[in-house]
Amino acid sequence: MKTYRELAARAGKGESCVLATVIDTEGSSPAEPSMKMLTGPGGRITGTVGGGRVEAEVERTAQRVLTSGVPETLAFTLDDDLADEGGLICGGTVRILVERVQAPATWAQDACRAAQLGRRGVLLARVGETVEHTFLAGEDAGPYLGTEEPRFEEGLFIEPLVMPRCIIVGAGHVGRAVARVASVAGYRVCVVEDRKDQAAKAEDLADTVITAELEQGFADLDAGPDDFVVVMTRGHGLDLRCVRAALKSPARYVGMLASRKKAKTIRETLEKEGVDTSQRLHAPVGLDLAAKSAGEIAVSVVAQLIKVRRLGRGDR
Repeated sequence: MKTYRELAARAGKGESCVLATVIDTEGSSPAEPSMKMLTGPGGRITGTVGGGRVEAEVERTAQRVLTSGVPETLAFTLDDDLADEGGLICGGTVRILVERVQAPATWAQDACRAAQLGRRGVLLARVGETVEHTFLAGEDAGPYLGTEEPRFEEGLFIEPLVMPRCIIVGAGHVGRAVARVASVAGYRVCVVEDRKDQAAKAEDLADTVITAELEQGFADLDAGPDDFVVVMTRGHGLDLRCVRAALKSPARYVGMLASRKKAKTIRETLEKEGVDTSQRLHAPVGLDLAAKSAGEIAVSVVAQLIKVRRLGRGDR
C-alpha cells in the first residue's frame, strides 16, 4: 500500500504522477502482478517493477506518458536482449501498464482508508484508450475475492486488497519475536497483553498493542477471516480460554505455543465442550524446523501463517 499512500497524498495536493503496474507475467520473472512504481517529473518516487533495464525503460516511458496523458502497456521478454552485465536468463514475459494519474484519484484514497481500517476490498482497472479505476469494498468486493491473487482478465486488472493481521495473545519473549518477523512478512501485527511491563516491550514491534485482560482484549479486536491468531500466554488456563475464544471467532488460523502433551490436553478439553479443533488449531504452533531459540520459533510460526495463507494448509 505504500505506493498507493504516496499516490493519494500527491493527488491530494493536486499533483499528477505516473503509476506503472505489473499486470501480467508468464514464466519465470523477477516481477509479480501488482508490483508498482510511482514516478513524477523528477523520476522515480517509490516502488519497483522488477529493476534492471526493464525498470529503466518503464521510467523513460513514464516521462512520455506524463506529458501525453495516454496510457501505454509495455511487454518485455526477459532474455539476453534485456540483460545487464552477467546476462538475464529468466525467459519469462512481463506486461506493465504505465498511466498518468491526476487528482483527485479518490479510488486510491478510498483504498488507503480501507487498508488503514483493516477492511477487505478490491481495486479494478479497466484498461483501454484510458484507464478507469474503481474501488469496491464489502459485499461489492466479494465476487472478486475468491482468491487473493492479482490477475488480468479480458482487459480488467483485478487487485484484491486483503490486509492479513497477526494477532498475538501474550507478549513474552517468543510473542515479541513473532511480532517482529510477522511485521517483516507483511502482516499487520496486534498484540494483546495484560501485563503492562510486557505490553510496553511490544510497542515498537506492533501496529496495535492492547493492554487488557486477555480474553477481553482479543474480543475487542473483533477477529475476522483475514486474521491469524497466535496464542502464547504464560499459563495453561489462559491458553485454554484464549484458544477457545479464538476458535469461536471467524479467524482463519489459530496457533498455540505448547508441548505436544499440553496441546493434546487442551484439544481433548475443547472437543469435550463441542469445539472443533481439527481444522484451524495448530498446536504445537509452527512448521517443524527443530527450532529452539525465540527467533527460530518465530520464523517457524510465521512460515506456517504464510503456508496457510498461500496454500490453504499448515501441516508441519
